Amino acid sequence: MKDAEKSEDKTRDRVPIKAWHVVFLVVVVLACLGLAWWQWTRFQSGTGTFQNLGYALQWPLFGAFAVYAYRMGVKYENEARAAERDADDPDFLYQADLEEFGDSVTEIDEDFLPERPQMDVETFNEINTPRRGHSSRD
Repeated sequence: MKDAEKSEDKTRDRVPIKAWHVVFLVVVVLACLGLAWWQWTRFQSGTGTFQNLGYALQWPLFGAFAVYAYRMGVKYENEARAAERDADDPDFLYQADLEEFGDSVTEIDEDFLPERPQMDVETFNEINTPRRGHSSRD
């Protein structure tokens, strides 16, 4: 019985997919497909170029990316809600990351980046002297 209640809580706490989200996503995908068709017909016309062919192949990818971005956004929001629901303390996102990645420290190795050049104030001022509004007779 408790398993059924837990699964009900999990499904109830998910991000609701709203109808206007789906309608907007369908409009975006149809617009991308329409633009791809337009570029394809431009490519097949007498004045069409390979640039039109490139655009014809590119527009469906934009439509697919819109669907992918929406799905990933919903997935991340569901993960955040699940982490908040299952958390013991108010710092639930830190706790969820700790469970996923462990207590490993991520650092950049000292030898990875080049050393920052050191310069004293006098040398800096010598290199960066103002040139406007000053005469060379000073």
